[in-house]
Amino acid sequence: MLTPQVTYYRILDNSVLDNRFLYYSFHSPKFQNEIKKIAGAGSTRAYIGITQQLQLHITIAPLAEQKRIVAILDEAFEGIDRAIANAEKNLANSRELFESYLNAIFTQKGDGWEKKKLEDICSITSKLVDPRHPDFLDLPHVGAGNMISMTGELIEVKTAREEELKSGKFLFDETMVLYSKIRPYLMKACRPEFSGLCSADVYPLLPNNGQLNRDFLFHLLMSRNFTNYAISGSDRAGMPKVNRDHLFRYSTWIPNLSEQINIAQKIDEIAFETQRLAAIYRQKIAALNELKQSILQKAFTGELTADTPKTAKQEIAA
Repeated sequence: MLTPQVTYYRILDNSVLDNRFLYYSFHSPKFQNEIKKIAGAGSTRAYIGITQQLQLHITIAPLAEQKRIVAILDEAFEGIDRAIANAEKNLANSRELFESYLNAIFTQKGDGWEKKKLEDICSITSKLVDPRHPDFLDLPHVGAGNMISMTGELIEVKTAREEELKSGKFLFDETMVLYSKIRPYLMKACRPEFSGLCSADVYPLLPNNGQLNRDFLFHLLMSRNFTNYAISGSDRAGMPKVNRDHLFRYSTWIPNLSEQINIAQKIDEIAFETQRLAAIYRQKIAALNELKQSILQKAFTGELTADTPKTAKQEIAA
């Protein structure tokens, strides 16, 4: 949000202008639009200079009316901010519960489980290819930037031609798990349902047939226990990266293939429900922030009434 630079040498005349009224006016959509016009279209600057401040205008109501508006806004925003805080807490809790469950799975030792190193149960068989070659030019390309942290989701995937790639890339297919070795604390991995190219900063991991289930491997890579291990061995000089040798030295207890499949399916079900709830909480937070802007718009266009807090409570409850 663009805000005018604070000028401490200016003293407000409290007999004319209420401090809280001025604060709310700065955050109103009407005032923000005026700042954007002065700062320039598309500007992302956090402040505007003193000269530009002098060009700004605010509509000042009589002091009694200012205080009435402030009282209504304070009451309405108190409830909205409380609802936003609750939604943010629920969002964090849902993720923490899932992470706790996931980590519990990969730190246990069930009956018949065997301790294995990653090098014993998966490998990297892909070779670097030239993305400019006609055979690869129209294949989709996946890099770390296409992976959403902790979810396995991919966004904005384009072909090698569209990205005008030049450096060598790994081939991958739908039997592999892609794991980003850059900044392991971001926890980026995915299970693509297509063949394509991946960045040289992404490991295309192929589970050994009959020993390791692909979905089980994906969730293992997303566990906190593995992430802490990856972080501990990442190169701290410059951008942290997970060394391949370090990656494959990771050891963990794993069950037989049939149990791996059952565990992975259960994790997927819980992950789906967690993401569904997270989407609801994010939508709720966005709606509440929009409600605040709507109320501010009414406040500075003469539409605010004493019923606003009641209306806000009804919308929060909805």
